[in-house]
Amino acid sequence: MDDLTKHQSILGIGLIIGILLAALAIVEKNNITDQNWAAKIEDQLIPYERYQMQLEGLAKDKRSPLTNRDKEYVLERMIEEELLIKRAIDLGMLENNPMARGTIVQQMIKNIVTEGSRTEPQENELIEFFQENIGFFTKANRLRVRQIYFSKDDFGDEVVEKAKDAFIRLNKGENFEKVALSGSKSALKIPDTLMNLSKVREYIGPSLMREAQLLKPGYSSAPNKVSGGYKIIYLVDREDATQPEYSNIRSTVLSEFLKRRDDQSLRKYLDNLKNWYDVTRNIKE
Repeated sequence: MDDLTKHQSILGIGLIIGILLAALAIVEKNNITDQNWAAKIEDQLIPYERYQMQLEGLAKDKRSPLTNRDKEYVLERMIEEELLIKRAIDLGMLENNPMARGTIVQQMIKNIVTEGSRTEPQENELIEFFQENIGFFTKANRLRVRQIYFSKDDFGDEVVEKAKDAFIRLNKGENFEKVALSGSKSALKIPDTLMNLSKVREYIGPSLMREAQLLKPGYSSAPNKVSGGYKIIYLVDREDATQPEYSNIRSTVLSEFLKRRDDQSLRKYLDNLKNWYDVTRNIKE
């Protein structure tokens, strides 16, 4: 890679980061007063606090005190950065650059999750979570499973609807054997017996095996997309190991608790965004 290409790459990354910061600033409420900004580019303000942070960073790197020229230099660089960001947005980089959009989305998700994770859960919360999800933390030794396969070759564009319909019928308590008749005949036959997890994995794969571990006997998974179609896994029976003691797996309980709380925080924030902004959907039939 030559020097010009390197400089262009660095500039591109800098613009993306700048656009990200601009987008985050748009999301947050602007409470900057007339006395609390260091510069203004049209309607975009550079907060004095952010300018001060830049000065403090420069001061740490310098052995001598900051001069007025240093302060002017910092402000001019911040103004130039804002101008580049504004120009990049005007040129449509935010709308048309997948890398920029992806970076912004990932940073927004990180900020939302971080905001929701600042409070440490109480011990009684973790214990209650553990007790309510004891099945999740109790590993199955052996499973007896069945599956219904819906092949794209058999059902074409209706494959998803066929799979969803079968799932609804199972949820209503309809007999599994009857519902299974609606699926493809090409599904791999699974031995009708309790099998250890490694054997189950051989028949339905690791991801579906993990999902089967979370099921209760008589319940089925939602349709899962697999190679060539969709599969529903039905748990006939299970043989569980001894239930673990909370004190022995506290770190695992904490990790799962935080993961689900992060998921809930993100989902709530996204639902709020849909209410804060006017969203119009135009799905073609």
